[in-house]
Amino acid sequence: MKALKILGTPLELRILPVGNFEILEGAARLVGFPRPLRRIDSIAEAGDQTTGTAILHVELDATVPKGRVSAAAGKHAYQIMRICSEICLRRKGFGLVTCPINKESLQEAGFEGKGHTELLAEFAGVSRVETVFCIRDLKIFFLSRHVSLRDAIERVRKAEILQAILRMDRSMRELGVERPRLAVAGLNPHSGDGGLFGREEIEEILPAVSEAQELGMDVQGPIGADAVFHLGLQGRFDAILALYHDQGHIAAKTHDFFQTVTLSLGLPFLRTSVDHGTGFDIAWKGIANPESLIRAVELAVELMRKRGGKIRTKG
Repeated sequence: MKALKILGTPLELRILPVGNFEILEGAARLVGFPRPLRRIDSIAEAGDQTTGTAILHVELDATVPKGRVSAAAGKHAYQIMRICSEICLRRKGFGLVTCPINKESLQEAGFEGKGHTELLAEFAGVSRVETVFCIRDLKIFFLSRHVSLRDAIERVRKAEILQAILRMDRSMRELGVERPRLAVAGLNPHSGDGGLFGREEIEEILPAVSEAQELGMDVQGPIGADAVFHLGLQGRFDAILALYHDQGHIAAKTHDFFQTVTLSLGLPFLRTSVDHGTGFDIAWKGIANPESLIRAVELAVELMRKRGGKIRTKG
């Protein structure tokens, strides 16, 4: 609600918050939201509402405790995502902007090993969704994400890297970049220093990059992870392939934690999200920083304008 308060009513933007009306009403009071909220129970009741004050109500099956992991919270989050996905799938011109979700609560509710991306892919009936970090004009793709570091290293294989490069090139073209300038991060310190600190760069990464170049991709690598993200932020590259979760996350969030936004590609609708998790330690204190959510909404608007669609976002 703090993000909605700051956003106000931007030109051409329709925001429909989805969640439990009583909870969101309490949050609105906490942050001094300037306008009264209105509960609606169907998308049709929203009408031409543009102020973000009409709340699409989602009923609670059980009391959700504030500021801690619970099955009730996980189930409620699942229901909200399902309803939002149904709206986006049935109605053209809608995009989805998501707040953080707690995976422990989802696990308590029986959705083990699933987060936003996995659930949205399941709802949409797609086999793969690309998670992309957007920081300034740079896009960061991931070879692997929610696996252990040991498992992530095992996935650093030529075939997987080559396919990731091809997907990265295709995705950037779909985002409007005619000839994407791509890079692949190294895995080991100094990209292995010629095999002194590991041979993944020599045996897996470089062969994948070379084959992608032969296929016409403008791609470089492996480039040391301590330099490649800096080069990207300086404008040398349009997109970078990080080889595991934290490699890309640390680079983006250290540069600007609250301006990094997640973009999901491969869904039949637009979805952006904040780049951070839930903060139970500051829950219901009114001190959370809404900057990442605001930026996620702004990015959704920007991308939907490029697509030529009618701009409607919700979160």
